[in-house]
Amino acid sequence: MTYFTRFLPLLLLAWTIPVLAAQHALVVGINQYKHANELKKLTNLEGAVNDAKLLRDALHDAQVQLPERRVLLDAKATRFAFIDAWKDMLEQAKPGDTLIVTFAGHGGQQPDTKPLDDEIDNKDETLMFHDFNPNHPNQGRITDDELRGLLNRAGFYNILLIVDACHSSGLKRSMAAKPLGRVRSGGFWNLTLPLPTLPTESDEDRFPEHVTMITAVDNDILQVREEKLLDNKWHGALSWYFAEALHGKADGNKNGYLERNELERFLTEKVRTKTNNLQIPKLLPRSDTKSVVSLPKATFEPPPLKPKVADIAIIVENARVPSGLKNVRYVNQFQTFDLRFVGKNRYTEVFNNTGDKVITTLPSDALNLWQRVIDKERLLKILETQFDMRLKPIKITLHDGDKSYKEGEVQQFSIAPSDTNLNALTLFNLAGNGELQFLYPLIQYKDTLIVKQFPYKLPSMEVTLPFGGDDLIVVLCKKPAKGLHTLLKKNQPNIPAPEKILKQLRGNTCQVGQYA
Repeated sequence: MTYFTRFLPLLLLAWTIPVLAAQHALVVGINQYKHANELKKLTNLEGAVNDAKLLRDALHDAQVQLPERRVLLDAKATRFAFIDAWKDMLEQAKPGDTLIVTFAGHGGQQPDTKPLDDEIDNKDETLMFHDFNPNHPNQGRITDDELRGLLNRAGFYNILLIVDACHSSGLKRSMAAKPLGRVRSGGFWNLTLPLPTLPTESDEDRFPEHVTMITAVDNDILQVREEKLLDNKWHGALSWYFAEALHGKADGNKNGYLERNELERFLTEKVRTKTNNLQIPKLLPRSDTKSVVSLPKATFEPPPLKPKVADIAIIVENARVPSGLKNVRYVNQFQTFDLRFVGKNRYTEVFNNTGDKVITTLPSDALNLWQRVIDKERLLKILETQFDMRLKPIKITLHDGDKSYKEGEVQQFSIAPSDTNLNALTLFNLAGNGELQFLYPLIQYKDTLIVKQFPYKLPSMEVTLPFGGDDLIVVLCKKPAKGLHTLLKKNQPNIPAPEKILKQLRGNTCQVGQYA
């Protein structure tokens, strides 16, 4: 047997084993806009550079090739620098490689650009760079049509685009209080537009299959706000949780890859919950299993049986704190907080971390009422840890949409299952004042332990006291959680210890969902 013949089977086997594609990245973060002081509509940001540095580190941890020349921060993040960095990445990559582009900064709008004129609202969306200047429209911005042209002409690569900016897509919601943090909206600019200098493609065309795009919000009206997250720094929620995904927390099937459906589940649930339903990211194309990021190792862990949650961080302004509060820590306005208590004479208003008023008033000296609001916040944080990436998320929708409702108005929720074998429903509400209201199953309404048909529509509910920021909690299990039903009914309107709630879910397969 010759040497060649002897090793031929091994050579053929090696030929069939796919070579792992390399991954390359380009990261942009812009806080400082060169002409912000002279342009009233344009403000500097506080968290976009934090996002870029966070993602830079997470991408390095994921062994993505990201040289410092492709990390564009503030003054280095111009239109021309972005195009040069894009070309540099294409030159380094080989066909079949993955290209990851992240942008944190202002998004803006302008009149629809000729020659395409393809926008339904007659507006083009733009990414705004450090050197944006409406008097020189060929610099400082890239339109959605130009960006689509760049992406389409890189068809030999797999591309992941993350845009944490306004007008990437969005929704609008009225606020009960002034929004906290800077808004990543550069506004609408009525520019005199020259012809584009980059190749363009209509963004109304079919979305290219080789591109996965994740935007901070799911249609083009909304404002993306910056928030203070766990590190006491300003961040965009999408960037924060994409970094978490890169650390393996979204790898539900533990195969070492982040797939489109995994990213959609994880980012939608985490961003929506963190922003109290103010922000819902969008991923295109949706809900398939295409792998878009390779992780160096499988690091996913299932929901913890005994989650460790920090004490609730509260700010107290113009009020005396009732003595004896439990599970709290006091912080100042420059630190990450969960609840803000603002005294007004004998009463105190309570706001959450996104500026929504949780409850109109609390007596300033009522320890039990303050404690109940804090207990609610703690339970929400613990339930958030029980979202299981191995299972599909629960879809909770409000028939007339997410808005403020007045006393006497009627609202109806619809619940779609996560996985079809999870049909044992438990439902309860946490009112703005921290009261627990057990909703399902109720004996007096002859509710069944197993829901036979989804989506399940709850009976219409009338808005009554107490008013405030309610949170609907949905638990879908494989087996009826009878012990949980007994615990909740026995303790309402008080909230049982979270540890007791989780104990009733052990030995069962359950998914948890929240609707703020």
